[in-house]
Amino acid sequence: MSLSAATLLLWIGGSAILPLLPTYLRRHGSDPALVGVVMAAYFAASVATQYPVGRLSDRVGRRPVVLAGLVVFAVGSVGFAVATGAGPAIVCRALQGIGAGAVTVAAAATIGTEVAPAERGAAFGALYGSQMLALAIGPLVGSIVGEQSMGLLFVVAAIAAIVAAIPVLAVVPAGRATLQGPDPACYQQEDAAARGDRRERLDELEALAACLPGGVANVAPARERPQRSRLRLSAAFVGVLVVFGATGLVGGVYESCWTLLMVLRHASSFQIGLSWTLFALPFAALSVPAGHLADRYDRRRLVLVALLCSAGFCALYPFLHSVVLLVVFCTFEAVGSVVGTPAAVLVLTRSVPASAQGEAQGSVETARMAATALAAAASGALFGVDPLLPFMITAVVVLLASIGIAVAWRSLPIAEGPEFGSEPVVAGSVT
Repeated sequence: MSLSAATLLLWIGGSAILPLLPTYLRRHGSDPALVGVVMAAYFAASVATQYPVGRLSDRVGRRPVVLAGLVVFAVGSVGFAVATGAGPAIVCRALQGIGAGAVTVAAAATIGTEVAPAERGAAFGALYGSQMLALAIGPLVGSIVGEQSMGLLFVVAAIAAIVAAIPVLAVVPAGRATLQGPDPACYQQEDAAARGDRRERLDELEALAACLPGGVANVAPARERPQRSRLRLSAAFVGVLVVFGATGLVGGVYESCWTLLMVLRHASSFQIGLSWTLFALPFAALSVPAGHLADRYDRRRLVLVALLCSAGFCALYPFLHSVVLLVVFCTFEAVGSVVGTPAAVLVLTRSVPASAQGEAQGSVETARMAATALAAAASGALFGVDPLLPFMITAVVVLLASIGIAVAWRSLPIAEGPEFGSEPVVAGSVT
């Protein structure tokens, strides 16, 4: 819960500036093209840094990466308050993206290694739910403060990032991953076999040493240097990459086209804002229960249900001409899709060793952010050709991704694991 509190504070501070940032930049002399570059700098910086940041957290520990991310985000926020011009704005927005991305990756990796297996689903639900809750609260706070007080908002965002460091210092371990509970069975078996082979070789060397002139039996073996497990392209890992990429595509389309669709249906500003809030609030409220559900039931089926829900609603929206129906159905989509991310991340944590959790989380978050940026860039142009196109193309891609995941995970026994008292399971791999 401490990581969720830190994430909530960070995302409230970051999202409070979003609705007013474009007009703030325009008022300070940036043309529309540069405004787009500034906004895109956040995604570009996150895509470029999340994977290496994840690997770094495997080597130096989660706490220093989370704290560094919070500091970098705070520096970027303060930079907006004291600097002017397009160049500094691009740098500051990129720093915010690097900081937020580092916190997201390291926080997810911390849950994957430091939370007991039976409680991880709820913990992941709380983490991602706090992001959605912040997206419901932050823009509202920003609209209340107003454009004339943007400097204050930037400072508040920086303060929120620093305050978020308090629960991190209190709870997140300072060292490297410890892994509460057993490693995935596939890695347990490999590690046990490797330890057995090394023990046999050491026994042989000891026997030879005893036979040599002046030899001494039971020579103490040299201390072995611990080996870091490598991240493998297993069916489970690749499937989660696809899941995060698919959810990123859906998110990117909504970022670019949802407001355009609502305006096309003659929605008021209040109705547009209400639609975003009514998606975020149920998602946040149901995230922890969804995590508990993922702890107890077949995660593969829950992931597929969430993806099919997203694809179905995405295909439905452009055919709805009622603003009321659009607002109501986006709430239903939140209820249907909320379980997807915690279930997918649980699949990931079960198929990746503790020492590669950061690298794995960095990989899937990079996939999601890259897909969001790609969809946001392309869907606006597609909407200009035909409002139906971005929604239908995305729905078809997500549907095809769901079919591919269902086939790849068909023989993957991830429904239950050792934490539920069953026999250890071995995740299938694709080499």
